[in-house]
Amino acid sequence: MPDDEGEKVVEVAEDVGHAYGDWFKRYMRLFCRRALEWFMVFMFGYYNVSFGWLMAPLFFLVLRDKRAKEKQVKFDIIRSIANTDEKDILQEIQRFSNLPSWVTFPDMERVEWLNKIIRQLWPYAGHYVKDLCKFSIEPSMRTAFEEYKLNNFKFEKIILGDTPPRFSGVKVYDDTSRHEIIMDMDFAYAGDCKFEVSVSKFKMGIKDLQISGRMRVVMKPLVRQIPLVGGLQLFFLNNPDVDFNLIGLADVFDMPGLSDILRSIVIEQIAHMMVLPNRYPIQLVQDIDTAELKCPSPAGVLRINVIEAHNLMKKDVGIMGMGKSDPYCILRLGAQKFQTKTINNTINPKWDYYCEALANVIRRQHVTIECWDYDYSPLKSYENDDFLGRANLDVHDIWKSGELDMWVPLSDAKSGRIHVRATWLDLNDNAASLELQLEEIRALQTTTKNPLHGAVLMVWVDSAKKLNTIPDPFVRLHVGNTQQETSVRQRTNDPVFEEGFTFLVRNPRTQELKIEVIDHKTSQIQGKIELDLNVLLKERNLEVKNEEYTLSGASGGLASLKLTLTLRILKTALKKDDGDGGPKEKVAPVKPERKASEPTVVKTIDEVMSSAASPLMHMAPSLKITEDCDLRQRTNVAGIHGIGRIELTVKYGPRSNLVIVVHQISNLPVEEDGELPDPYVKLYLLPDRSKDSKRKTDVIKDSCNPKYDERFEYSIPPNELTRRTLEVNIINKKGLLFLQRSPKMGQVHLDCGLLDADKVTQWYDIAPATDEDDE
Repeated sequence: MPDDEGEKVVEVAEDVGHAYGDWFKRYMRLFCRRALEWFMVFMFGYYNVSFGWLMAPLFFLVLRDKRAKEKQVKFDIIRSIANTDEKDILQEIQRFSNLPSWVTFPDMERVEWLNKIIRQLWPYAGHYVKDLCKFSIEPSMRTAFEEYKLNNFKFEKIILGDTPPRFSGVKVYDDTSRHEIIMDMDFAYAGDCKFEVSVSKFKMGIKDLQISGRMRVVMKPLVRQIPLVGGLQLFFLNNPDVDFNLIGLADVFDMPGLSDILRSIVIEQIAHMMVLPNRYPIQLVQDIDTAELKCPSPAGVLRINVIEAHNLMKKDVGIMGMGKSDPYCILRLGAQKFQTKTINNTINPKWDYYCEALANVIRRQHVTIECWDYDYSPLKSYENDDFLGRANLDVHDIWKSGELDMWVPLSDAKSGRIHVRATWLDLNDNAASLELQLEEIRALQTTTKNPLHGAVLMVWVDSAKKLNTIPDPFVRLHVGNTQQETSVRQRTNDPVFEEGFTFLVRNPRTQELKIEVIDHKTSQIQGKIELDLNVLLKERNLEVKNEEYTLSGASGGLASLKLTLTLRILKTALKKDDGDGGPKEKVAPVKPERKASEPTVVKTIDEVMSSAASPLMHMAPSLKITEDCDLRQRTNVAGIHGIGRIELTVKYGPRSNLVIVVHQISNLPVEEDGELPDPYVKLYLLPDRSKDSKRKTDVIKDSCNPKYDERFEYSIPPNELTRRTLEVNIINKKGLLFLQRSPKMGQVHLDCGLLDADKVTQWYDIAPATDEDDE
């Protein structure tokens, strides 16, 4: 017992000593910091140095601390999402509201089962991640850093941590091919990983990596032997949200602008690896079509025309206060990025910019258009510019309509809207359709200088044989000004690449594909191939499969490259009948006397009989029949209340957003003095009638049949949808201020909880206004 008591006394003394030592270290550290700060202030005053030199580092530190706090808040939110049981979240929601019909606890239990499996496998994923970083990510990161004059990038330490990623919100599609399974899920990772790297002899690193986004898992093809799935494709539909904290030397430069360089490189590498059109394939069995797994054909091409914008925010400061802006747009579809030119000193820019993007999937992907105000910066990063707003276009909506042309209000902005036209182009293997597409391009080229394309070329680089010496080969492909490369294969004469590439081709009759096999170590060309794409137009189905081409310039003439080439002609799509790939819409002929803006009149049986009997009844009774028929037609066209009808598209999107498109109004009444109204449409999402809830279209002057085609969005959680009502008001702007007579012409109320997913676009009868709100 005395020995035990003595040991306890020693332990207590050691604890006290450690506590005192820690306190003394913290005190001395704080004392030294304060002494250094006061010494710097004294030296600045002693040598009469400018006050700006004192404020610059203080301003730097304040911004750095603010940024660190913002990142910590964001990290805590993502970590809570990643570490919280989804069933507990739903039970908390159920205490306050009814859950949506598609959420059930058995589904949540299946998701938790998946997360438990991942949690069990996570410790064994460390070696796989190390190999992935060393052999796949490190070479591409080295190339990216060399653009900023930073050489010799290398991973020094890779610690995966104990916290695995978390999946939630799983959705499995049941209307796919019988040879595949498509599953979407929300991916959230906020782990305790740590990566240390060296760049140009400097040590730095990142920790607290955060990644969140919508991930898709495609299981294809399904096979008849275990494991029943031939391969997996993992990819993000759109760029995920990525953030991290810097350590080492990089922590000194953790400021907006400088740290954005490192952040943009990390995001670029993630996008290059697994953001559409890039996918991360995993082959599970041997005897499958590797090309279809690793590089499937795109679904189509999106041709986007950013025409103009109106009433953007003023960000530049002028002599008399806020001046104008220097706006430009950045467009993104997955990992594909496009940028318009900058229009100086205006808030109503006109770009007329065209771009074309490969669309690999139709559902759950969207085009993002961001407006920025250009400010000169030596870092040349758009993130240093002022944000002017964002617009989103659903790829499925474009595919279904064939073409969308509308004004879209900018979200996350006080004002502004953007005029966009988007066209869906299908792929077909008919060479005769090329001339039609080229004619469309020639017509568009008269109004734009941006290059447009008539075809898509898909190249599958399978393998090479009998290369010179023992190189580290890779393949570089050129079509026009576009260049793509395979990964490097180490120390082999017979490399197997198995990589696919897709190119947009302006005119396959005049362009060619150039291929070079290069030794990465010496940069020497091992051989090259030049193929005239016009040859593919003469092939059956416009493709050549598993053809071995001799590499010119190779010693001995024995080296060859095995390729599969597929050409597809672009074709402007027609409007689809429904969202599930149904038959094309049959357009009925329109009578010349009916205006295009009017809804189709549906005749009753009495009207049909009256019309059939009218040639025989040409006496007095025919007058009454004609009057009755005209009255019924006018009632159908002008609505049951006789004050017009409005065409709306109302749907609830996958990103928890309520989308409203105001198309047109028909047969509004004229004013009492015979003047035509100046109508516009105003929306509220009741019960909220604040400025944040209000949306307005443009005013159309002197029209009873105005056309708008303007799109609006509300961000609203699914559990609140049943509590909301969309109020659509038709307002007459005619007359001077304070002298308007009954400005509200009518309104429509839609219960958001009763939206029909099969009938998103409908005509609604305008009812008399029941209330007035302040303008």
